[in-house]
Amino acid sequence: MHIKDAHWIPKPQHQVWDALTDPTVLQKCIPGCARMEQRSPTEYWVTLHSKACGIEAEYEGELLLSDIQAPDSCTLAFEGKGRAAGLVIGTAQVNLTTKDDGTRLAYTVAGMAGGKLAQVGEPMLVKAGNKVVDTFMTAFMDHITRVPTTAPPAPPMVAEDGMRNPMLTWAIPAFVVVLLVGYHTLFR
Repeated sequence: MHIKDAHWIPKPQHQVWDALTDPTVLQKCIPGCARMEQRSPTEYWVTLHSKACGIEAEYEGELLLSDIQAPDSCTLAFEGKGRAAGLVIGTAQVNLTTKDDGTRLAYTVAGMAGGKLAQVGEPMLVKAGNKVVDTFMTAFMDHITRVPTTAPPAPPMVAEDGMRNPMLTWAIPAFVVVLLVGYHTLFR
């Protein structure tokens, strides 16, 4: 399965990144998200309740973030398991860029399903996945447009050796959750 799309969001890039990495915002916006827990700076645990392609189940999964370039991009790897539906695994590339006094959010998701879910076929999974992503984006847009616009944060301090100090960020996990939920939405 392959899903690729982009959305324009009427807020500055730093604010979109912050919202996409906020577990409270993600749990609120991801359809069927019952729990989101950060286990490490790059690892998250998610529990979803969904009905996809006629299969209703609870899914649990991990999101792993890598290649984090806050507030510009990250790569997500995800794995979700549902007793009734089977397994979903995949990756997602998320990119944010400033565009027209707002932010362009672009993503590419590649995934595979196993078990009962795989039996419904890729066209049905892609359709369900797109529905989940649309539901998430609608809820996310409703949330972000109600939040006051903020100034960008000060640039990170540079250590004497020229290296930037690492920043703990929720952006990647949040977007990974969104992608995972989108992918799990394919199960709806």
